[in-house]
Amino acid sequence: MGVGHASFLRLRQIIGMIRDSEKEKEWYKKDAEKYGLGKVRTPQKFYQTYGIHMNERKIEHHLCKFAGKRMHSLFISALRSDGMGLDYDKISYEFKDPDAPEQT
Repeated sequence: MGVGHASFLRLRQIIGMIRDSEKEKEWYKKDAEKYGLGKVRTPQKFYQTYGIHMNERKIEHHLCKFAGKRMHSLFISALRSDGMGLDYDKISYEFKDPDAPEQT
């Protein structure tokens, strides 16, 4: 494995953007906690909320149509009291592309 591929695998492991089939691959773990995302919410919860499907490597389109007043009205009650963003434990919303054809 080349250095570029190893670096990319390390980054994806640190931010939780890894396929289930890649979770067991060896990667350089030094300082991973230092450069990680913290423990306030899981990356998976973030991806689920905003329509990012890691295993399928797909994202829902048209998130911009949701961002703004609609997102604000749904998420305002989840603001953290310490001023540090959203408390994702209070959010059950999962973004789906409003323009996607319905599947039957």
